Amino acid sequence: MQPPSTDIVSIEGFSVHTATRLDVFGGAPPEPHTLAIHFHLHPTSLLLAAATDDSRFSIRYWDLESQVLERVNDGSPWASGRALARAVTGVAFVHAGGAAKELRVVLEAKNGHPRAAGGMGWELTTPHGAHTQDVVAFARGLELGVVLGGTDEEPKAKQRIVMDIWFLEKPQHPTEVDYTTIVDRIVEGTEESRYRTLERLVHEAARIASSASGAHCREVIIRAMRPAAVTFADALVVQLTLPCSP
Repeated sequence: MQPPSTDIVSIEGFSVHTATRLDVFGGAPPEPHTLAIHFHLHPTSLLLAAATDDSRFSIRYWDLESQVLERVNDGSPWASGRALARAVTGVAFVHAGGAAKELRVVLEAKNGHPRAAGGMGWELTTPHGAHTQDVVAFARGLELGVVLGGTDEEPKAKQRIVMDIWFLEKPQHPTEVDYTTIVDRIVEGTEESRYRTLERLVHEAARIASSASGAHCREVIIRAMRPAAVTFADALVVQLTLPCSP
């Protein structure tokens, strides 16, 4: 998503351990999560802090760490990563004063899905004073084995495909969505079939994602990479955006 300003103060790589989902036994074991908090500033906010060299005009990041950790621990186990990211957003706005035009919180669960090497997570973007948010759930680096090939020269064995998925949620929907199960359906549905083109594979993955999340999402984005598909290039990449089924 395009940030609303070019003046940004960020806290990146903020590590927390908390529970955002139940395991198969109904328990909620803490797992490692990484937070990034991005303060998108009003045009004059950073210039004022720079011109005065006065910490009173800075984002009060030195107090933010302890209060985020306290809020994370107080709310555990969380109903979802989205709920946790919303709570962190509230804490972060307190420390922004009036400097931030918008706040973007990215929460990543490294162990969110066993096939997602890049983790699963949520990105919440909240304008100052707003009661609504833009919410994006994502799964990155899904490792798939797919029978893919349209020519005699291409092997009929399974090819390695690396897939990223983004779910753009509808505004203000209250339901917590089980994206892990939806990703399972995408993996199962694509690996069971064979395709002549990467475009067909991406469209099928998007169709499954759209159908499974249509009650909660307005659109899905699928990006699939086929490494070594082109002799003198790293990869062939296809990306598709598809509206969700109502």
